[in-house]
Amino acid sequence: MIHDLILAAQTQPEAAGFILRGIKGIFVAIGSIIAAIICAIIAGFKGRSAIGWGILGLFFSIITLIVVIVIPSKKD
Repeated sequence: MIHDLILAAQTQPEAAGFILRGIKGIFVAIGSIIAAIICAIIAGFKGRSAIGWGILGLFFSIITLIVVIVIPSKKD
């Protein structure tokens, strides 16, 4: 299957664009999952909802990571 995609990319330039967009999408998805896990861990240590911050981290990765680092802890 991959061999067919490589051959198609050589003969059809638009096929190479599809392949690169797919690879980019995989990296974005992996980065979002990693950011969600990190946000959930930090929020859990600060006494906040790990699930809620994890979901926010999945969709708004770096912005949520910055916010969860900056917000104060709820623990006394």
